[in-house]
Amino acid sequence: MKKVNNQCRVNEILQKSQKIAVVQVSLPALAVKKAQSLLESGINAMEIAYRDLENFDATDECIRAIRDQVPGMNIGAATITNPGLAKRAKKAGAQFIFSAGFNPGTVKWCVNHDMPVIPGVATPGEIEQAMQFGLTYLKLFPVTVLGGTDFLRALKGPYPQIKFMVSGGVNEQNWEQFLSLDNVFAVSGSWLAK
Repeated sequence: MKKVNNQCRVNEILQKSQKIAVVQVSLPALAVKKAQSLLESGINAMEIAYRDLENFDATDECIRAIRDQVPGMNIGAATITNPGLAKRAKKAGAQFIFSAGFNPGTVKWCVNHDMPVIPGVATPGEIEQAMQFGLTYLKLFPVTVLGGTDFLRALKGPYPQIKFMVSGGVNEQNWEQFLSLDNVFAVSGSWLAK
């Protein structure tokens, strides 16, 4: 397997993005307006999900429009469940890939094609699988169901090199608790896009 410095690229793109807005949108003009609004509020990273097969073309267009018209926004593609979707998102202009779960095929494609990837993990076993690919930035999802800040503190001992973006149950009331942990590099959620 070809190894690239995938995680340096993740850090480079998201180093100043402690909040990543999850946006559901299918119209390019609305996507651009939302990206501009987020930038004005101090959020410079967002993800658009590939959730509805019938809207994948629209998702491509939204990513493309943001890349072309809002250069200050870091735009990622989310809900990437297979290598084909990762390839599609990269072609559309996504700067990084998020997934809810850990799919070795998707991660391998991203690593081999110099596409920054932050796969979802929920167990120590999945964390160790990600480490086999040289990944140190991971998405912990759904964080509140898994145990929230207590679970993150427990993971710090055996995995001190791993940094997490937390999602799933993060909201206006608890996001600061998560970001106060030194193994959390970002929070994400749709509440940021309201």
